[in-house]
Amino acid sequence: MASQPRFSSASSTAKDVSTPIEVKKKQHDLGDRVNNAIAKRAYALYLAGGGADGRDMTDWLQAESEILRRVPEVRESASWYTVNAPLPGFSPEQIQVGVDVNRALVVANRTQSSPGNQDAGGTTTEESIFLVADWPSEVDPESASAYVKNDNLTLTVKRATAARAATAD
Repeated sequence: MASQPRFSSASSTAKDVSTPIEVKKKQHDLGDRVNNAIAKRAYALYLAGGGADGRDMTDWLQAESEILRRVPEVRESASWYTVNAPLPGFSPEQIQVGVDVNRALVVANRTQSSPGNQDAGGTTTEESIFLVADWPSEVDPESASAYVKNDNLTLTVKRATAARAATAD
């Protein structure tokens, strides 16, 4: 008789458990959040540059490079693409994923409050991470699934079939 695997609660933590993340099939709201963050940073760069005209594209591109991180690797296996992205310190509830036929957007956002002294209120800090993964070929957003385990997001999506890709054009 085969022995059953043993699990010890002492060695297992909440981070060891895979937590599914809802994948939005349309990413308009996530795209808006990314664009708003880039616009705010570009405006700050504009002001820091003395409000000089003619630098709007330069400021925008610099802001985009600071805000939006590209996922370094999209792995391909059979007819699936997989993206792994470390998101240390973010809980699954703080992560949103959107997938369309050409790319995926990941937005992780958390707000932390720290207690202050008696004279002043505590401070609140907000941290956001914006990731984008460009698919090597069109995908089927309906097949996308994502989960978080050990502070790492894993997103998988199936490549679109040739017939589906042709009708999408």
